This record gives sequence, structure tokens and C-alpha cells, in this order.
Amino acid sequence: MKKNFYKTIGWSLLVSIILIAVTSTLENAHRFIGNQDYFQTDEFQSEYHNYIRELSSIVLNNPDKEKLKDTVSVSQQEIDQYRFYYGDLTTQIQNIQAQYQSRISEAEASGNTSVKDALTKERDAKIADIQKNFEDDAYVEKKIKAVINTNIDSYIAELNAKKQDFVSDFTYFSYELKNIETGETFSSGDVSEKAAFTMEFSKKNGYLKASQYLDSASYYIGGEYNEETGIDVNNKITTLLKASPSTFEGKITIPVANMNQVERAQYFIYQKNLSLIMLAIAVVALLIILLIFKFRKSWYVDSSVRRQYENWPLDIRLVLILINGWIVMIFTFMLKQDYYSLFSYYNYQSVEGLLFNHFIHLFAIWFGIYQVVWTYDELKQGLGFIETLKNGIVVKNIKLVRDAFLKTAIGKQMLAILIVIFFWGIGTAIAFANSYDDGLIMFYLICVFFIGIPSILFLMKRIRYLNRVFRATEQMASGTLLEPVPEKGKSVIAKHAKHLNKLRAGFKTSITEQAKSERLKTELITNVSHDLRTPLTSIITYTDLLKNQQLTEEERNEYVNILERKSNRLKILIEDLFEVSKMASGNLELHKQQVDLTQLIHQVIGEHQEDIEKSGLDFRVTIPDTSVMSYVDGQRWWRVLDNLIVNALKYSLTGTRVYVSLKHENNQAEFVVKNITKYELGENINELLERFKRADTSRATEGSGLGLAIAQSIVDLHDGTLQIDLDGDLFKVIVKIPTY
Repeated sequence: MKKNFYKTIGWSLLVSIILIAVTSTLENAHRFIGNQDYFQTDEFQSEYHNYIRELSSIVLNNPDKEKLKDTVSVSQQEIDQYRFYYGDLTTQIQNIQAQYQSRISEAEASGNTSVKDALTKERDAKIADIQKNFEDDAYVEKKIKAVINTNIDSYIAELNAKKQDFVSDFTYFSYELKNIETGETFSSGDVSEKAAFTMEFSKKNGYLKASQYLDSASYYIGGEYNEETGIDVNNKITTLLKASPSTFEGKITIPVANMNQVERAQYFIYQKNLSLIMLAIAVVALLIILLIFKFRKSWYVDSSVRRQYENWPLDIRLVLILINGWIVMIFTFMLKQDYYSLFSYYNYQSVEGLLFNHFIHLFAIWFGIYQVVWTYDELKQGLGFIETLKNGIVVKNIKLVRDAFLKTAIGKQMLAILIVIFFWGIGTAIAFANSYDDGLIMFYLICVFFIGIPSILFLMKRIRYLNRVFRATEQMASGTLLEPVPEKGKSVIAKHAKHLNKLRAGFKTSITEQAKSERLKTELITNVSHDLRTPLTSIITYTDLLKNQQLTEEERNEYVNILERKSNRLKILIEDLFEVSKMASGNLELHKQQVDLTQLIHQVIGEHQEDIEKSGLDFRVTIPDTSVMSYVDGQRWWRVLDNLIVNALKYSLTGTRVYVSLKHENNQAEFVVKNITKYELGENINELLERFKRADTSRATEGSGLGLAIAQSIVDLHDGTLQIDLDGDLFKVIVKIPTY
């Protein structure tokens, strides 16, 4: 940075000059560049119109006071308006009597006869005046004329007083004007001198109609309606003035010799010359930076400050660039105005102030170029610009505000409380500053008691409730929450308390389920050990017996049969355990196809027909005559049905009926097996779906305890449902599967 400091400063200075000059040229080119002079500007036209208006009102239409009074006339309408201004005769007399009654009574009560007589005389005089108003039109007319004449005196006096101001304000104008109706001539200065500006009034160019520029009389003496008469007196005077002769011919000029007195013209010339100079400077500076002193990116690359700058968050740096650009823009327009006003009558800026503003402008451009170059390099390298921007401070604060309104109710309440506190503070300051104003203090106290204090109490109430919820959450986290969290109202906090209570209930359920799971896991290990150890013990025992050489052939055959039966039993247990484990882990592959469930049930029942006849059970089978088709793995689904039938054969009470049914409703096939149980099942019948769980708790039967578990797993894999139900000793299994 030090190495290229003067180069970067020089280039920034040229840019500063170009910006100021170009801004000035664009704004003022239409006014100063070309052949336009000061007398064609809107400023002069406004000044000239103001001059003609005052010339017409103060000089050209300043009539003789007595002659103007002689032209005053009063109409019958104005007489009636004056007469009835305060009501009819009766009303006015009653009002006068009411005004004096109390004062006369007080003087009489105090014994002050002189005051009483004076008030009575004054009252009677006013009543007599009112009566005469209603009797004599000439009397009323005389009074109205007196009011108008008084206003004429005020008007003429005010005009004469303003003449001196008019002459001093417009010393540079000269005029010579003749009233073509009266022949009266008005002049000031010498219109024969060489003029910079000339306006000639003649028959050819048009006469000066002074009455068109007359101000209302109220402009000079104030008011419109006279409070005594109720008549617009000033309008009458203005009408009389406009009726007098007011057509003029002659000249109005600004002599060249007087141009130094026209401050606005001098300022215009200065601005015009300055615009041309600044345009030339802009062109020269632009040629320098394009042809001689060209921009070099290398000036801005190496800098010790850059490493510190790039450690700032990216969004902050982008905001700084925008702020820097805003400063450049503001100071560009400020400096343009400063240069235009520096040497003029309207100067409002010192040289020191201009230099200070130019320093700020130069520094903003210089640092801004550094910022743009460094940011451009970062964008060009593509170092996760968007991701970096998302993690910036501005975005985080935007997210903070957004998150504050995730729960709209809390966000609105927080915002409302902050607004109340903010205006409470402002109101307190205003109330103390205007402690003498009883009305303001009363309004402040009403707002405090009915808005401020209720808002604070509302906030404290919500904070108290929130703290209780926080404490309950801490207790729940430590596992000691026994009572549910109070749910008060319908606020967001109350909803949160409701969610905590649901979480508490779920937590308790989870603990219960966990305890149950631990118990079932222990039972599973125990049952698996028992069911595997029983046939294995028999195999070991009978294997040892077969080693005895003294066994008869009949005994040896019997032991071999037992070994075969126990080996098959152990094999079935291991295969079932392996299969249900595969199903639980999702590793079982299904081969689905269209299967007729009606035919499949017939096959299963037929397979076990001999066992059914031997069981002493009465099987009642209800199957539809039509086919019930479903998209299933036929082999696995046969296993489901087989397991349920075998389960009924093993655990049904001898001599009872077993009901097997299949029906098709609502695109679902429903298979139901109902039987009377041989064993008392208790309440937790769903535990029968667990592996190695059996109704025969003594485990004396040949069952493995895996039948229902395997059926449940297969049904789940087919997106079906298996439900068990118990009504006394009536055990029911319901299997549902989509038929598509």
C-alpha cells in the first residue's frame, strides 16, 4: 500500500474531479451551456413578475385618497347585511339588555348611583342606535362609508410606507410609463441609457394593464370581513382600485450600468463560467486516466491491510462497499453545490469546509476502489462465496429476527411490549419536560395505569409461567418430574406445556416398554435355553445309553427312534429361530405372485386333516366359493396359515369347536381362526407374538413358541396386519391382507 500510495491517491483524485464535474455538467448543461442568458431563466421571470406586481400596486395604482373615497357607494344589500348582522331588531335589543342587566344590578346593589346611571345611559344609547339602524337607510349607509374610509386611509398609508422598500429592493430597474387614459407619467431612472434588458409597452407590443397585477387590499392592511359591519371592506377597496384607469405605455429597462447590482445575474454568470470550466476539467481528467495515467490493478493487490480486511465477515464488507458508495454519491452532490456557491453572494460554505468535504470524498473513492478490487478477486476465485455470505453476521441477524417470529404469537407479544416500553420512556421524558401542562400529565398517567402497568404485569405473568415450564423441563431431564406441567390458557407457552406433558407421558411409556423389553429379553433367553436344552439333553442321554453293549435290539431301536425324534425337534427349533431372525432383520427375500387364498386354505386344512380327526376338535370352516386372489409369496403365506392351524390344534381345549373363515371385503382378504384355549392366557396376550412365548408356561408341549412370531413377521412383510384378541377363553387371530 505504501509503495503505490501516491499512484492510488492521484488516480482517486482524478476520479473525484470527474464525478463532480460530470454531475455538475449533467445537472446544469441545459441552463448554462448554450446561448441562454440570465433574462431567459425562470429566476428572472419570477423576479420580473414580482417587480411588475409591486410596481402596479404601490406606484401605478396609488390613487388620490379623497377621490377614492368619493367613489365609494353602498348598496341596499350591504345596508341590510349590516342591519341584520347581529339578528333582527328584537334579538339585538334583548342582547344589549342582557349584557347590561347584571352590571346595572350590581351597581344598584352596591349603591353606586353614578355607575348605574352611566351604564343605563350607555345601554339606552346603543338601543337607540339599533332602532335607528332599522329606521333610516341613510344612517346605516353613513356608518358603512365611515368604516370603508377608515380602511382606505390605512391602505394608502401602508402603500406609502412600502414605497421606500420597493425603491430600495429594485434600484437597478428603470421605468417611464404613461397612463394613456389620464396622461399621468411615472418614471424612475433613465430609460434612454444602454440597457441589458428592455420591456416596451405600446399599442404594437401590448399595453401594461396594471389592474391585472393588483394585490388585494387585505394583502397590505390584513383581514377580509370587517367585524363591525360583516362586509368584505377590503374587497370593495380592491374593486374600486381596479375600476380606476390603469393602462400604461412606455418602457421598463435594466441599464447595463446597473447590472452589477443584479446579484442573481452575477451569480448566474459565475455558475455558467464555472460549468464550462468544470466540463473542460472533466474532459482533461478523463483523457488523462484513459491515455496517460491508466488504472493498474497491481496498485491495489499487495497490502498489509488486505489480510485484516478479508478476516471480516463477507456481508459486513459488502455493506461497507454500499455505505462507501452512498458516501461518494452524497459528497459528489455536496461538492458540486459547494463549488457553485463558493464565490457567490449565496455562499454558505467556507473554503475550509469545502476542502474537508473534498477530503472525505477522495478518501471514500480511494478506499472504495480497494474494496471493489479485493472483493472482485475473491469472487473470481470462487471460494464458496454464497456459503460464506450465508454464514455472515447480517444473514445471522436476519435469521435471528426471523426465528424470533417462528412462533408468531410470542414475536407479536414481544414486539408489542417493546413498543409500549419505548413510548413509555418517550412519554416520561415529555411529561417531565412539560410538567406544567396538567392535561398532558393526566394523559400520561392514564396511559401508565391503563397501558404501561398492565403490559408489565402481563409480561411478568408470562415470565413466571415460562419459568415454571423451564423448571419442569429441568426436572424431566433429570428424571424426577412426577406431576404434569400446568396447562393455563391457549398461549404458546401453554401449548409448550402440553407438549411437555405428552413427552412426560411418552417418557413414562418408554420406561414401561423398556422394562417390558428387558423382561421379555430375559424370558427369551430363558425359553430359548430351555427349549434347546431339552432335546439336546435327551440326545446326549440316549447316546450314552446306546453305548451299552448289553442292550437288546428292541431297546436299541427304541432309543434310535427317540434320538431321531429329538434331533428333528432340535432341527425344527433352530430352523424356526433362524427364519424369524432373518424376517426381523429384513433379510428375507419374497417371491410374490398371484395366489388364490381360497385354494391355499383348502390345501392347509387338507394337509392337517388326519391331525384334526385325532385332536378331538370340531373344525368349522367357512370359505367363499369364489377365488380370493392376492399378490403374495405363496410358500411364505402357506406357512402363516399352517402356523395358525397348528397353533389351534396344539392349544385348543379338547372337545371344543375351532372356527376357520375367509372373507373378501373392501379390497381386503380377512382370515380368522377362533378357538377355546386350553390354558389361561391372562391379560398380556400381545406378548404371545414375542419369540419363544407360549401359552403353556410349563413348556410341556411340543410347541416352539415361534409360530405366531413367524406369522406376524411374514404378514408384516406383505404389508398386512395380524391381530389377536381374547374374550374370556375365546382366542381369536385375525389376519388381513390387500387383495389388489
